Amino acid sequence: MNKIVGCLLFILAFFTLSPAQNIDMYLSLLDEGKVEQVLNDIPLLEVRYPNDPGVLYLKAVLATDGNIAIRFYQLLIKKYPQSDFAADAALRIGEYLYARGLYSQASQQLKSIPLHYPSSETIQQAVNLMVKSYYATGEVDSAKAYVRLFKKRFPGLDVSSYGFSNLDTAPDIALVKVDPKEAQARIQMATKSKPDPGKKKRPWVIQVGAFSQWKNANNLQTTLQNKGYQVEVNQVLSQGRRLHIVRVVRYATKREAEDVAKELQKTLGLDYRVLKRPESSS
Repeated sequence: MNKIVGCLLFILAFFTLSPAQNIDMYLSLLDEGKVEQVLNDIPLLEVRYPNDPGVLYLKAVLATDGNIAIRFYQLLIKKYPQSDFAADAALRIGEYLYARGLYSQASQQLKSIPLHYPSSETIQQAVNLMVKSYYATGEVDSAKAYVRLFKKRFPGLDVSSYGFSNLDTAPDIALVKVDPKEAQARIQMATKSKPDPGKKKRPWVIQVGAFSQWKNANNLQTTLQNKGYQVEVNQVLSQGRRLHIVRVVRYATKREAEDVAKELQKTLGLDYRVLKRPESSS
């Protein structure tokens, strides 16, 4: 009897709440771990609120495939750029790129959030991860410059954990307007499934460069990432010299790696070595 009454109350709430209130209610259900209930009600939400960004946001949050989730977030930003969910969708994209090791794309995505969504509550999170992304590519000066800019615009921003001193001496940033279509295209290339190392063992890598200077390794890494490849840069000592090794990763078979290596040689003129390097190895 209690279950029936509970269901009736839930249905009544569904038809009396505003769209925003309804989506908030479903988000609270997700926080409580009631994923199946929300999944079951998605078709009803799509019928009742066909043009509500909150429904797209729920679908993205519920997606178990990262690439599918990203497509939902991108669609949300494209169709509803001024919605309450757009900033969080942009942050989720940045988090995904960072988790994939696509640090250059992640920093570009994350630094756009304070610029495009100045009233968002996600700014602190976005800047925190932006700094980590720049650190991962060795671009500490860029991180410091953007932190200086954002601290001026958002005095309440907490920058104490970044370890920066003398922010006033950081170089000024010349902001460049980014073409939204170009940005979306870069993100789509970055999120290609090329491969996903979490699904099965992928010990094969393609070594495409070894540089004494980090800047050169980072330039090659950025070029490859912009073309949708997953890239790692590892430091090794060789004959007393520190080298930055650039590798395109990871592949399940040697044949698969060799096919990609030949493609890289043909399109970018890169020399290569196909190596078996389990993820725990350098």
